[in-house]
Amino acid sequence: MNKVLKGTKTSRWFRELNEPRKWEDFYRRRWQYDKSVRTSHSVNCSGSCSWEVFVKNGMITWELQKTDWPQINDHTPSYEPRGCQRGISSSWYPYSPVRPKFPYVRGVLLNYYRQERKAGKDPVAAWAAIVENPEKSAKYRNARGKAGWRRTSWDEAAEIIAAAKIYTIKQYGPDHLASFSPIPAMSMVSFLSGHRLSNLLGGTMLSFYEWYHDLPHVMPMIWGDQTDVHESADWYQSAYWIVMGSNLPMTRTADAHFASEHKYNGGKLVNLSPDYSDVTKFADLWVPVRPGTDTAFLMACIHVILQEFHVDRRSEYFLDYVGQYTNLPFLVILEEEGDHYGSGRFLRASDLGDYSDEELGEWKFPLFDKNGDLRLPGGSVGFRWEEKTTGRWNLKNEDARTGEAYEPRLTLMDGDYEEVQVEFADFTHTYNVELGTTQLRGNKATPTMRGVPSKVMTLADGSKVRVTTAYDLLLAQYGVRRGLSGDGYPADYDDAERPYTPAWQEQETGVDRNLAIRVAREWADTAEKTQGKCLFITGSGILHWYHGGSLTYRAEAVMGILTGCQGRNGGGFAHYVGTEKIRNFAAIGTIGGAADWGNVGRQQNSTSFFYFHTDQWRYDGMSLDPLWAPRATDMPSRANHSADMNAVAVRNGWLPFFPQFDEKNPLDVMKEARAEGVDSDTAVGEWVAKKFKDRELKFALPNVDAEKNHPKVLWIYRGNLIGTSMRGHEINLKHMLGTHHNVLGGDERAKDMVHEIDWSTEAPLGKLDLIYNVNLRMDSSANYSDIVLPTAHWYEKDDVTCTDLHSFLHPFTPAHDPAWECKHDWEAFRIIAEKISDLAQEHLPEPVEDLVMTALNTDTPDELAQPMGELKDWWKGEVEPVPGKTFPNVKVIERDYTQIHEKYTTLGPEVTKPNGYGAKGIKSDLAEVYEQLKDSYLVGEKSGKPSLHNARQVCETILRMSPESDGELSYQIFKKLEKRTGVPLAHLVEHDREIAYHFPDLISQPRRSLTSPHWSAIETKGRTYSPWTLNIEALKPFHTLTGRQEVYYDHKMFRDLGEDLPTYKPPVDMVCIGDVSADDLKMKGAKLFRFITPHQKWGIHSMFHDSWQMMNMFRGGPTVWINDDDAKEIDVEDNDWVEIFNENGIQVARAVVSHTVPRDMSIVYHQTERHVNVPFSSLARERGATDLRGGNNNATTRIMMNPATMVGGYANWTYWLNYQGTSPSERDCAVLIRKKPPEADGRKVIYQEHEIKLGKG
Repeated sequence: MNKVLKGTKTSRWFRELNEPRKWEDFYRRRWQYDKSVRTSHSVNCSGSCSWEVFVKNGMITWELQKTDWPQINDHTPSYEPRGCQRGISSSWYPYSPVRPKFPYVRGVLLNYYRQERKAGKDPVAAWAAIVENPEKSAKYRNARGKAGWRRTSWDEAAEIIAAAKIYTIKQYGPDHLASFSPIPAMSMVSFLSGHRLSNLLGGTMLSFYEWYHDLPHVMPMIWGDQTDVHESADWYQSAYWIVMGSNLPMTRTADAHFASEHKYNGGKLVNLSPDYSDVTKFADLWVPVRPGTDTAFLMACIHVILQEFHVDRRSEYFLDYVGQYTNLPFLVILEEEGDHYGSGRFLRASDLGDYSDEELGEWKFPLFDKNGDLRLPGGSVGFRWEEKTTGRWNLKNEDARTGEAYEPRLTLMDGDYEEVQVEFADFTHTYNVELGTTQLRGNKATPTMRGVPSKVMTLADGSKVRVTTAYDLLLAQYGVRRGLSGDGYPADYDDAERPYTPAWQEQETGVDRNLAIRVAREWADTAEKTQGKCLFITGSGILHWYHGGSLTYRAEAVMGILTGCQGRNGGGFAHYVGTEKIRNFAAIGTIGGAADWGNVGRQQNSTSFFYFHTDQWRYDGMSLDPLWAPRATDMPSRANHSADMNAVAVRNGWLPFFPQFDEKNPLDVMKEARAEGVDSDTAVGEWVAKKFKDRELKFALPNVDAEKNHPKVLWIYRGNLIGTSMRGHEINLKHMLGTHHNVLGGDERAKDMVHEIDWSTEAPLGKLDLIYNVNLRMDSSANYSDIVLPTAHWYEKDDVTCTDLHSFLHPFTPAHDPAWECKHDWEAFRIIAEKISDLAQEHLPEPVEDLVMTALNTDTPDELAQPMGELKDWWKGEVEPVPGKTFPNVKVIERDYTQIHEKYTTLGPEVTKPNGYGAKGIKSDLAEVYEQLKDSYLVGEKSGKPSLHNARQVCETILRMSPESDGELSYQIFKKLEKRTGVPLAHLVEHDREIAYHFPDLISQPRRSLTSPHWSAIETKGRTYSPWTLNIEALKPFHTLTGRQEVYYDHKMFRDLGEDLPTYKPPVDMVCIGDVSADDLKMKGAKLFRFITPHQKWGIHSMFHDSWQMMNMFRGGPTVWINDDDAKEIDVEDNDWVEIFNENGIQVARAVVSHTVPRDMSIVYHQTERHVNVPFSSLARERGATDLRGGNNNATTRIMMNPATMVGGYANWTYWLNYQGTSPSERDCAVLIRKKPPEADGRKVIYQEHEIKLGKG
């Protein structure tokens, strides 16, 4: 190197050349690696992104987005690079301080167990000695949520878990066991592990979908499927978006680029949002509705669309679409009520003499053609399940009896008619939109009269009824002017007194009426010109509201239906939540449900389970009076509180509930049946029904607080049940966990309101004997558990993942073996299964019979259980209890607990039997696949069956038994389905028959799923995934009552709720129902707010928020966003500590003061936990709470159940796990916020209990 002479002036360039270059070596070393693997993140977002993870010196060092996603076509933007700021910080977790590295047991529990074992007791007897001792059981339950963990071995931890399960099965029954894990698609094998074990044991598999507010209730109600939505590449095909309840850049980061590209492509974006959110920045138009009033805006839009595009000018495209693909042309009986009428049920073929010989005529629906002649279309649920004649379950505009083509008549005004007055319900003033101003417990709805065209028809018995079309009722419901009489019809768009005009919505939403008119016209005009390329993008921000899933989503869906958008690429209703879409649906249901071993699983909707078992029903002061239509008489007389309605639903087979028998073990009940000489399974069902009728057997639900009716063992994995998703968190801590809490109010809000549930003076404090958690992070669920088992990180496991937002399958693969003593979920539960089988040799050595009662199930003949959509309650003597009809299904399952491990690790032979495999009522068998799996080097044989010993074998098995990844299997199932539908379908996958994906294929590159008979989209090469295209184009019916999109709901429950047609109900005023005390409302310095909990940008649920990268991004702890003027009112400045509280609990957070938030609304982003920067609450000390620290974002919430989501036993309104059931609905929540008082020594906050004891607080 040249030396620079002293004193010589050198140039800047010369000096740089002579500087050391060691930094370059440092840079190179930083990015050097020894190997890389393809993997993903098992976190409940909708990304399902593919990542390349790099390993150096045996340790994970960094990750990078993979960029080899296959291109769908050459005119749609590519998916890559997929990823987000949270995901790229994932490599922090494998070696982080929050990761459990060994099995841990709560110290006090471990001491008790070891003492009993040392005394010579076997594991089951040792467990019994602990839980049967009130003092010991109370002490270790009270330790939940505190410190005191003790490291143990896998063997000892598994022994305690197995002992608890064996004890519970013997003492109480397998239905007292419960498992919870969410979202299978984010890591399928991991999901299957704990639930497969649960179902083999006979435990209760808890739902996650409706519990997480992920279930779009209108999808099973309107389309007959749990969820099917567009992949995000299909957004690009759209011309007009309305985005509501979904904050794309913040929570859909990997797909948000399509928003920009959509606009580059000439599209328009409208955003409905109370606050100026991240997605508002993309919007061409911002509609700042009041919180919870989105439905009112959409109802006004539909009013304009119907008026201008269906009546004033009849759009041919819209009317043809509605006539063929919806239930609106079908005839509805009008019920005479004095001088007017009310809407009734659909007219059935069985009502008419001309169709007396039609099989299942109660489930087939006539209509008028354009000439006024009566026709019987195919496609309804009756044609689906008929046996004498098949091949008529399709959507052809043909008479199913004659084969003649016809055009349906939508309105009776196109022929001769008589006008009659029909009563409709107006719910506008049931609750005041301004929080805290509603009187009493809410107001009753008011009636409004509107003229409707009708005809008189003669029934088979000679009686006469008056009918109209569902379409005519719809137009009247929306107040569309057609020259008919009735004071209920508005004069024009400026009539603010009558729903659902633009002026009317202005009063509810605060949005100018002209904006509603503009959006309606733009949407409809675009849809007509593009043949349906208008799209709603929506999410759980809507579903969190009490009426969000049933009414707001319904308004979105119906607006799309009436403009011909559903089943069109780039159009319709696109709902997104987590990684919800399990493309390999049948495989996951079969393995997870242990259906391959002939199991009938206990499935429970979590909302009902936790509403009752956490005793939140006692805190529910909401009467159902404001929900009923004025003409309702039937359902209100049966139940006027959500708890009562749920009890009615359970006993009539609409919803499940476990434990099932009142203070009886189902194994013992089965022994009783056999002792009384009952031999066949059918006879067992009859015996059970008679015992219930005679009141010798009862359901556990009415006596839910009895000790023997409590759940006893709960295992949680892959999700943060106790923290992230437990609405009513503090109430749960108090009653189900039996530990410290900061509940402020009493538990008697529902007293004297509930009549179907026994009221106990003292509510139980601590119900669960054991909670164990399989986790990679010491989150809330881990901290409140009794045992924590360390699981493999996402970068340490084999698994398969997919999502709804792209149409690909791709893998997890391990960068290195699980660190420390962590194990794959599949292995963890396999160890437990083996220990259970070992203990069963002594305690349950012989096979036993388990009596399982399940709800009436969807996509089965159970859909025909309760004709006419009317409840006949056997408990009230209105009908006989008949299993599978008026009563839950009753099944006998033999369980050999010594064989649990063997069954867990092999694929059972049930799938080889005719119709032994399938999903959604579309069945086949896997006889050929079964043999191929045994011969495969990727799976192999164990005990003469395909082996499921390790996770990679399960990955391969999933792919091989899924029509979404095996073209020949898809083809064969389609061929079978053709016999039922009578329309060609198999040609859709003819070109895919040679495709069969294997797990190594996915490791090489993501693979696109194939068109499947279990889904609703046509996925031909080069076509983006859009739901319902298979129904609209191939004429396969929707899995619904009429086989069409259900706009009119004719079930009696919906008619009594005034929800037979789309309607608007305001958000619940939770002040008037007791969630905020009158005394606290007067508290100086406190202000009332609506409490909103959207998803955050600094984490995905509770994951990532505690990583150092994310904490550095935003304040590192809980925050609450409030308007700057509201902050001034309560003397709060930005970053001040505040207390958020109501009767349900207390949260402490820092204030984020921002003018982007509207007044009277607070935002606490979901979800930060209590182990990062959560101080003690002054209010908790003032009120004497047992937990002095501030709670999490669920501290002030509680579960609220909407009866509209409890309907069952009727066509597509039948139960299946994650298909039907109530959601917790916490967004109507009201809270008070005050500035946190300073501590005695002047400090703003304190964090340690000893500081109080030392007199420093």
